[in-house]
Amino acid sequence: MSLVSQPGATARPRHEGGFLLLEVLLAVFVLAMSGFVLLEGLSRCVAGARAVENYTISDILLANKSYEFRTERPTDILDQEGTFEDYPGYTWARKFEGTDTEGLWIQTITVYWYEHGRQVSDSVVEYRYLPDKQR
Repeated sequence: MSLVSQPGATARPRHEGGFLLLEVLLAVFVLAMSGFVLLEGLSRCVAGARAVENYTISDILLANKSYEFRTERPTDILDQEGTFEDYPGYTWARKFEGTDTEGLWIQTITVYWYEHGRQVSDSVVEYRYLPDKQR
């Protein structure tokens, strides 16, 4: 075979013919990794937004329960628990503890809910003066 080029045929260097398979695979890999990183970031943002929403709801529910327990009733000083009709998935519990001071009580109200399969809670601790209540 002769190394002399035929008339009308142009000799093209090998590297000008297009992309190599390795270059294409590398570009696909970089694109795929970028997609995974973006999806992971989006997933974390959505999870953070849900957590903020849950804590906002729990703060509202804690404030409502705290206001509800401001008036003295015969059931005071009893540990109580219940659910919220308007917010399914959220429950509450109230715990009373005595102090060394007569008539002063510690009231802890806790709201519970589930995030990612585990129970999460938010609490508020208040001191209540109930001079007529006995331990």
